[in-house]
Amino acid sequence: MQQVGDAVARVVRGGRVEARDALRALVGVLAGVDEASVVVVQRCPDCGGPHGRPVVMAPPAARDVGVSLAHAGEQHVVAAVRGRRIGVDAERADAPPERLAALGELLGEHPDPLRRWTQVEAALKADGRGLRVEPGAVHVDDASATARVPGSDRVYDLHAVELGDRLIVSLAVER
Repeated sequence: MQQVGDAVARVVRGGRVEARDALRALVGVLAGVDEASVVVVQRCPDCGGPHGRPVVMAPPAARDVGVSLAHAGEQHVVAAVRGRRIGVDAERADAPPERLAALGELLGEHPDPLRRWTQVEAALKADGRGLRVEPGAVHVDDASATARVPGSDRVYDLHAVELGDRLIVSLAVER
């Protein structure tokens, strides 16, 4: 687990069940509640399916914890912070050339397309609208390590997180 300011992130091996369990455990630690009492719901605003931005629904003492999940092959990254929005994204460092080409088409040329993509995707997740916003429209300011998503006044601080396992991980934490 890595602490980034008052946010925490950790890599999880296994399936989605293990990732959700780890997310509930992080919420339990941050909120000082029993992780068994933590309820995190994911519901897609478009189709109503059990995916999309995760939200802590219970217990009341934990409802202010912002959470996020990322999947990178067989590995998952979970992140949480109290009182603010958070987004996390992860890519495998050994991404195939086709993935790099696709990211270049989405974001334009960049010296580190995997890092840029994780920054953009983390900001979109923190924003809550995800890929309903054009990724290329997200403004990343490298000098201040911040991101802004069109249609919102929120500013997200961007952090590179070193979790090992040949993952490139970025966090976007609301200021």
